[in-house]
Amino acid sequence: MHHRSIRRATGCLLFLGISLAACASPPAKQQDIRGALTAIGSPIQSDPIGAWASAWRKTNPATSLSYSPDGSDVGLNALANGQAYYAALDAPLTAQQQGSTKAECGPGGAFSIPTSVTSIGVVFNMPSIRSLKLNPDVLAKIFSGNINRWNDGAIAAINPGTTLPDAPIVPVTASAPSALTSASTRYLSRSANWSTGVTSKWTKVPAGQEVKNFSDLGKMVDDTAGGIAFMDSASIGSRFDTALLSFGGSFVRMSKDSVAAAVQDGMTSTGETGVEFRLPDNTDNGYALGNVNYQAFCSSYKNEQIASLVKSWAHFVVGADGQVSSTYFAGVASPSEQSLQDASLLIDKIGSDK
Repeated sequence: MHHRSIRRATGCLLFLGISLAACASPPAKQQDIRGALTAIGSPIQSDPIGAWASAWRKTNPATSLSYSPDGSDVGLNALANGQAYYAALDAPLTAQQQGSTKAECGPGGAFSIPTSVTSIGVVFNMPSIRSLKLNPDVLAKIFSGNINRWNDGAIAAINPGTTLPDAPIVPVTASAPSALTSASTRYLSRSANWSTGVTSKWTKVPAGQEVKNFSDLGKMVDDTAGGIAFMDSASIGSRFDTALLSFGGSFVRMSKDSVAAAVQDGMTSTGETGVEFRLPDNTDNGYALGNVNYQAFCSSYKNEQIASLVKSWAHFVVGADGQVSSTYFAGVASPSEQSLQDASLLIDKIGSDK
């Protein structure tokens, strides 16, 4: 069943500009899709949501979207209180969170689906080093302040033949909590050298530099000789070199192809709260450092017009045209084909009270 769905989605992608209506169970007719969506949620999703909104409005010109990147928790509260039609989340809904939405979203409450993957790379400002390899053990020591020179023996051991300068390493971190920090520290937690655990907020690193937000990291790394930081792929662009990381196998550089390979090794599950997609903890096939982003929708809305509007948006986001838009214009990766197809089946079930 999934294989047929994948072929169908791929066919829609390749057939020049075909609309999503041909790729999924058809919601309301296009001419009936009209209205203004309000959404609140994670700032990490601002760029992909902007890309989706622009493409969705071209297909449905009588629509608009207002998105406020006030935070994942704020978005969920807004959905539960009827102040938003959907919420952009940093993680899948929990059963407790779903329960909080039942007054507004009907007896089934809300459900969440994976919509994109924000990849994270380790950037560094040391132009003399090429193809730098780093692993969780070394990075854990760097971001704990226990390795502070580029020619440290632990770095040299995994970079044989590379000339490493006798220069200070300056870890750069963001003080504001972020799901991207959680993903970064989850990677560091693979090592016994990391004692802080998985956390959304960095502990200040001795001899390091600190900025307020994740989005401020690039400028500080640019301005700091020897700087090193975990950054999202869209902010990295072609601006910085990134380290090759290990995920249990060989060292892998972050790229669209290596991220896509890791996605293929990920796991999809569907339960009471929606669809969940997880990047693999260990893989020989790709680059698996990133955060899976979600959107949460009510299972039931107040009237059919709102339900049709939300279904149109959600189907577009998980469909071929939407995923191409976010990948190309926002630099995020797609979750697995299975998770997107399973998400589409849940979207089909969105109903209304009237």
